[in-house]
Amino acid sequence: MEPTHEGKEHKQELSDEKQLMLLNPPTVPQPYPWLLIFDGKDQERQTFFSISEDRFYTRTIPEMRNKEIIYTCNNGWLVLRDLINSMNVCLLNPTSKETVQLPPLEDDDKYICILSSSPSNHNHQCRVVFINTKCMFYFCRLGDSKFDKRVFETEMPLGRIHMKDATIFGGKIYFIVCLGFAIYPLFIAEFVDSEIRFTKLGIEEYHDQSPQDIISSYSYLIESCGEILLLQKMMFGIFWRNVFGFLVFRMDLLENKWVQVKNIGERTIFLSQSGSSISTYSIVAEGVKQNAIYFTNAADRYLYVFDLEDDTISKSLPCPIVACRRLFLDWVMLS
Repeated sequence: MEPTHEGKEHKQELSDEKQLMLLNPPTVPQPYPWLLIFDGKDQERQTFFSISEDRFYTRTIPEMRNKEIIYTCNNGWLVLRDLINSMNVCLLNPTSKETVQLPPLEDDDKYICILSSSPSNHNHQCRVVFINTKCMFYFCRLGDSKFDKRVFETEMPLGRIHMKDATIFGGKIYFIVCLGFAIYPLFIAEFVDSEIRFTKLGIEEYHDQSPQDIISSYSYLIESCGEILLLQKMMFGIFWRNVFGFLVFRMDLLENKWVQVKNIGERTIFLSQSGSSISTYSIVAEGVKQNAIYFTNAADRYLYVFDLEDDTISKSLPCPIVACRRLFLDWVMLS
């Protein structure tokens, strides 16, 4: 029996609805970030994994094709960098599809990115800051046609230092630089009118505290529940692919020192390959651990969880259908 005209229309409506669904992120609300996996020849597929549901949703969002995330905000905004033209960067809200084009970068260096506030409604008070490994700051407001730039000024010889990580806290940019032998001084960058001023904090310098058999470590500076935390990821093995664990330190401004933290309470921290981080507090969701650090590794499909209570690492495969190569994993809060 041939389908009726009404049946054909209904089938077409279902097809259109499915196509629309594939072009947009999942709409299931959750109080913690989604693990977003880019894969495919041109990173044309975006797979969103929900920890508590233990379920993934595959999408093909045109605005994310051939892109990588270099910064993710708690309010859902992303800073994307083009994989074909690495100087091309933009802001994207994956839920609303609002896109803001940014001025081109000068080169294809590795950048740390900071947003001073939400870009929603083309907020011209929002500053976008890129910092390269050589401690050069590039900054603009939304709508600017080019980046202003300012070199980090310090009494230390610039050839000996490089940028490690940065975060925004209380409207100021806190950042650490590496100065030989893994000594990390802490600085503040703040905007005064249209200029950046740098200040070295009196807090004691942090020294790498990895055990002797650890080959390498990577440091993350993050804002978490009204505090600044320094996370040291300790790595070993061939190409540093194995993670031994994390050391966590809290910035104590009263005592002017870093204090090691063995327990972060009801907090959960999500770290990405790019260095972006999202910290959440008191999540009530099945399968999501508190007092834990969720993290991913480069060129790796697995999701890892470091439990601070017993210093153990567990891993899971969130999406077995994605390719093993040419994939990027990051965390995204969907509004």
